[in-house]
Amino acid sequence: MDRSAHKTADKASDGAPGRDASHPNQMSWAAWRQVLGRVWQGITIDHLSIIAAGVAFFGVLAIFPAIAALIAVYGLVADPHHVAETLDAARPVLPAEVFVMIEEQVDALIAAPQAKLGFASVVSFALVLWSARAGVSALMEGMNIVYGEVDDRSLVVQYAISVMLTLGFIAVAIIALFAVVAVPTVLHFTDIGVIGGVLAGVTPLVILGTAIIFVIGALYRYAPRRAPARKRWITVGAALAAVGWLLVSVALSAYFARFPEFNRTYGSLGAIVGLLFWLYASAFVVLLGAELNAQLELQTEADTTTGRPRPMGERGAHVADHVA
Repeated sequence: MDRSAHKTADKASDGAPGRDASHPNQMSWAAWRQVLGRVWQGITIDHLSIIAAGVAFFGVLAIFPAIAALIAVYGLVADPHHVAETLDAARPVLPAEVFVMIEEQVDALIAAPQAKLGFASVVSFALVLWSARAGVSALMEGMNIVYGEVDDRSLVVQYAISVMLTLGFIAVAIIALFAVVAVPTVLHFTDIGVIGGVLAGVTPLVILGTAIIFVIGALYRYAPRRAPARKRWITVGAALAAVGWLLVSVALSAYFARFPEFNRTYGSLGAIVGLLFWLYASAFVVLLGAELNAQLELQTEADTTTGRPRPMGERGAHVADHVA
């Protein structure tokens, strides 16, 4: 956000609504109106559309290496066919073109000989991981812009953080896969009749949704170059991004299904363009959630960072050290 729109720490409180809020739910409607107004302005000022486009480009380069890394690691401890089974749970919320591309890649990787998967996990995993972290690095840059931070860390440190975040996200995906496979199986064998069947059908989406919120929250907290925000100041944006991603995915799925002109326009490139546009929309809602979190922090004078409360100007985060 434009630094001229922020009051620095040495300015006295102006009595604006929400200045003493220590939790987002303590914000009044007047404070929320100011926050949402700045979020709307921030879409243009922080160039969210351009950043999302860059993230989408790197996302296209990263998504298939990330899938390869996920299957390679998962295949060491469990049946990699579970990945394909779990993918079916996401079919209703993914655009058809995107789902088909991902499904084909997953099927090709699973069909590879086990020795090849093992070789990839031992010898080529580092290269695959290096490619997969490209999308995370782009999102890290976007987080710094939204939160008003300048990342002065060395390239080695930036790369190390992006790799660790990528590994963390792969670990979350593996845990989610185990849960998606195991929980419905247990429910099917429980003696709760029809309710067990309903829960078995709904549980995979709930688990995947929870995993998405967790990943987005971790991105908000650890990706930008700043003192980590308290969970309460990232949860609102993470929930908004997760719901927004679901709505965007469903909307794009309906659009691609009902407007055949899309494929006629792009021809054989239709699937790639569909994937690119879906990644763009997904990145945009994630950045929008971060923008909301940043503006919420700018609305209050309370310390929004972790650790003991510190005065403004000593908190190690631009949005925590300033008020809008």
